[in-house]
Amino acid sequence: MSEPRIKEEVRQSIREDEAIDDEYVDEFIDLLDAKYRDLEFDDELVSLTRMDIEGFKVIDELDVSISDRATIIHGRNSKGKSSFIEATRFNLFGRDNDDPLITRPINRNYKKLKTDGYWRKGRRNYLVHREMERNQSYEGHNKPNVIENPEDSEHSEAEQRTQSEVDDLIGITPLYEQGFNRFNIFSLFSIISGDLRSFYGWDEATDLIDLLFGIKLTKVDRAIRSELDECKLEDEEQEAKTRLLEYKQRAKRINDEIQELRQEQEQVEDQLSEKVERREELDRLLDKSEADSALSEKIDLKDEISDTQSRLQEKEDEFRSVKQEISKLKDETATDEIAPALQEIQQLISLPNRCPVCTRDVDPEQQQRFNDHGDCPLCGKDVPDDRYETVSEVDEEGEIMEREKRQEELEELESRQRTLEGEIKFLEEELEEKRDQLETLKSREEQSGFAEYKREKEKIEQEIENLRDKNTSLELSIDAKKGTLHGVARQVWEWNQIDEERQRKEQRMDALESYQSIISEERKKARRRLKNRLEERMESLLDVFTRGTFANATGVRFDRGDSYSYTIHRTDNTQKSPGLLGQTDAELLLHMLLFHTTVLAELEEERETVPLKLLLIDSPYGNGPDDENAADVTDFLLELPEILESYQLIVAMADSNLTGRDKLEESYALEPVEQHI
Repeated sequence: MSEPRIKEEVRQSIREDEAIDDEYVDEFIDLLDAKYRDLEFDDELVSLTRMDIEGFKVIDELDVSISDRATIIHGRNSKGKSSFIEATRFNLFGRDNDDPLITRPINRNYKKLKTDGYWRKGRRNYLVHREMERNQSYEGHNKPNVIENPEDSEHSEAEQRTQSEVDDLIGITPLYEQGFNRFNIFSLFSIISGDLRSFYGWDEATDLIDLLFGIKLTKVDRAIRSELDECKLEDEEQEAKTRLLEYKQRAKRINDEIQELRQEQEQVEDQLSEKVERREELDRLLDKSEADSALSEKIDLKDEISDTQSRLQEKEDEFRSVKQEISKLKDETATDEIAPALQEIQQLISLPNRCPVCTRDVDPEQQQRFNDHGDCPLCGKDVPDDRYETVSEVDEEGEIMEREKRQEELEELESRQRTLEGEIKFLEEELEEKRDQLETLKSREEQSGFAEYKREKEKIEQEIENLRDKNTSLELSIDAKKGTLHGVARQVWEWNQIDEERQRKEQRMDALESYQSIISEERKKARRRLKNRLEERMESLLDVFTRGTFANATGVRFDRGDSYSYTIHRTDNTQKSPGLLGQTDAELLLHMLLFHTTVLAELEEERETVPLKLLLIDSPYGNGPDDENAADVTDFLLELPEILESYQLIVAMADSNLTGRDKLEESYALEPVEQHI
């Protein structure tokens, strides 16, 4: 089918597909027009003319010129043959951190390595210089230098270049711009024993083969896959639907709770209104004159009772005070009655310690004699009567006056006591009478309903207060719920935005997947045509293998799926597929020689393809003896320059595997490693 016809059928399928909404139709057609184009490669072919290597792996120094057509680098083991192949790749691309082939790239005798690759592009020559040194890590490998026309030293100047400029030099930029890894692209042009599956096992090898052979729908498909990647849901978007439902349910639950609280609040407000109305009615009942009069009289009585109690208390306190005074005076009167008996004792006690006549000290016995006889107890002289009697008379008169004074005070206190007794009795009777009056008022209140109204009012007022507290509490709860609802509503809005983005992505993803299905159907047809070509080419190449593993091969079939996997059928009804072989299986090497050669041979017929015409083969006989297939490998190597006419072949092998040397010399330039060290 012609390219314009394919493109028009895809356009029509996009318009008719019900799964693709109208809003995407024009966009998808524009995408088809933008991507349905051939890759544009340089027309000038690229080849290697010389490699100068220093300090790379087992190589100390190695400088080898490369034939335009086919070269075999050979030598004893561990002399740098495989290292040469790896160094050539390093010269172009540097070192990938995950590269399994270059784990210890710098020779132990060197602090840094360098590679100088001399490349020809069309009629121009270039020197690509790349080195790497070992500090705390490997450095410098991502900074290539490029010199144009290095043979003209006067005009040549090394310039720091980017990897992209090296990509341009060897012509792989169009593939790199499609998102392919440089090392994986180059793996099509190299069969390295340490990593045989590098290209065949690469996930994107199928797409690369498509584009190399002009299956332009793969460019469209890759663009669609890129769009699908952008439509992948973020973690939040994946959970948006569930979270949105959760928050909506929570919002509804909170709203229901608010409505329940409002209903309860309405009930409380109705009850409160009823209570207030009843209280107002009770106020009107209590406002009647009879109730007012009774209440006023009751209040007055309570005040009078309180006043009477205070007065009574004062009189009782005064009565106790008078009583104490009377008791005191009576005790003093009793003392006067026994005064004569005490006088002598008093006089004895009151006698001076010295004689008033001779002024000498007086002892107790002398004091008694003074008291009995009136003589000086020391000198024996009489004490003058006037002096002795005067003291006694004065004392006696004073005592008489004191007794009379106390008697008058006692009579006054007793009189006051009797007065107070009468007043206390009067106040007690008055207090009792007022209390009786208060009880009478209370009884009258009970009979009139006033007290009942008052008790009811007091009860209602407490109920009103409780209802108002409850109403306030409900209002606070409602406000709190509203605040929570506002926060949840915000979450609903945010998750709704995320969910809308999820829906938009899923809708777009569905449309893209339908678009991809349309592309896939058309691409399968193009792939089938290419696989038929590859099957025919591979079957023709199998004719070279007459003595080993592929001697009894009957045909090749590429899988009907999306990949370029294949199976070789044999006369013994067994099948051989590289996907079933071990990583180090010698048969795998045969498969990769056959597969890479087939693809590259078919690419020679393409008008637009990679200008790098190079195939590197490391140890085609394997790392161990393979007597069964050695002859077939030799035959295949002899045919290879004719099969890949436009390709530059570089083969590295051990001297021990250099069978059929004479024949190989006819097709290959043999370069012994030792000669160039």
